[in-house]
This record gives sequence, C-alpha cells and structure tokens, in this order.
Amino acid sequence: MYFETGKLKARLRSGSPTFFGCVMDCRTGMVMEAYKHAGLDAVMIDREHTCLDRINVLELVRAARLSQLPCMIRASQLAYAEINPLLDQLPDGIFVPRIRSRADVEELMRIVKYPPHGQRGCGASTCPAGKYIGWKGGPYEMTSTLNRDTVVGIQIETKEAFESLDDILSVPGLDVAVVGNDDLSVGLGIPGQFQSQTYQNAVRKIIAACRKHAVIPGIAGGDPEWVRFWLREGMKVFWVCDDPGLLWHGAKHTVDSLHQVLEEEHVKR
Repeated sequence: MYFETGKLKARLRSGSPTFFGCVMDCRTGMVMEAYKHAGLDAVMIDREHTCLDRINVLELVRAARLSQLPCMIRASQLAYAEINPLLDQLPDGIFVPRIRSRADVEELMRIVKYPPHGQRGCGASTCPAGKYIGWKGGPYEMTSTLNRDTVVGIQIETKEAFESLDDILSVPGLDVAVVGNDDLSVGLGIPGQFQSQTYQNAVRKIIAACRKHAVIPGIAGGDPEWVRFWLREGMKVFWVCDDPGLLWHGAKHTVDSLHQVLEEEHVKR
C-alpha cells in the first residue's frame, strides 16, 4: 500500500504510554512537522472546540500521513454527517466527546464501521480512504482493513457517562476512553478541583472500569508531575500539548528570559 494502517492501534494495544499533541488552531502541515520533530507519538486534530473546517482537516491529515505521524480527529458531535467525511480523510481514528449513554457508543459504532458491522458508507475512489491505489482486494480489502484498524475513542466527561461506566465501556469495538477534566469536574459539581480526593477517586474509578472492559484509559494534561501521577495510576494515553498553548507559553518564556537579561545588565526599557 502507499500508506499504512493499524500502527496506532497496535501501539495502544501494546500498553505503551502514548503522548498526543493537539491541533486546535494551526491550519497548515507545519504543525505536524513540528510535532513529528518533537517526538510526539500521535496527534489529535480538534473539531469540537475550534473553527477548523473540513478542508483544514483534510490537509492536516494528509500532512500527518506524509510525516508518518498517526493522527485522530475529535469530532464536533455524534452524527453521521460529521463523522463520515472526517473518517474518509483516512485518519487513524476518531474521538467523540460528550458521550452520555451506551446507546451513544452503539450509534458511534454503527457510524464508524462498514457493513456488516455498521452502516458507514463506502466512498470508493472519491476520498483518500477509498482510493484503490494499494487496495489490491478493492473495496473488500479497504472496508475490512479499516474496520479492523480504525481506532475508536470517546471522552468520559459527563455526569451521565460517569454513572454508566460499565454499560458504556462494555460496547464491543471501543478502544480508548479519555477523561475530559474540565467537563467532568463541572459535571461532578467540583469545577476545576483536579487535586481533590473526590475528583481523583472519580478518575480512578474510570481507570478501573477501563481495565475491566479492556479499554485504554487516557487523560488530558502535559505537566510532568501530572503525567507521572496518572501514569502510576494506570493511564496510558495523554493529550499533552496544543498549538496555541505552546505558542503562548513559548513566547512568554522567551520574552521573560530577554527581560531578565536586561535587568541583569541594568538596561532601562
């Protein structure tokens, strides 16, 4: 094939910690080159909290493939009209936020899987996923391969999802469940209290449920001590950085360092 599938799923299933960089604002492939150079394991392209359109997503996925950097897309909503065109760009997988029930995950599986396991439409040669260059077995090889290799992820971030962990995480075909810190803390009535025992015990409960159902647990946050803490608790996937945050913090660090030089040299600004 002229591209490879299945690498991200294999890495996740190996149990190796996986660090994702997130794309929230950048519209060009430069961000993929930078993330690849930095040594990140994968990228999450966000549609939920950004203004990235489908053209932006297409180009970002293409750049990720050319950089041999696995990528997933976070959809804006659980809907065929949203998810199917995104999957047709051939990312390694999809994340869906705001899950509330087992029925939501079952609907997600119907959207992301080709028949006979779901109802996803086959784009033939009209989209990156359907181009038969490299698919020696034609549409059968394409659909069976992508049914097997596409990573399916959700976010556990609503009160309803937290109260229905076993029902949600036991749906066949689910690969990853990432904790949405901000929304989960709001749903639990403790906004932003990530160091509280109430919050940490809730996340531990999610990790335990993931283990029970062979789903890979993940969490957002890239502070080294935060990662160390949750790594020891059993987390495997981490959303560790995003492009606006890196730009803001990097620029502030550079300017603060230069001002420190001026102060040390007693130069008036």
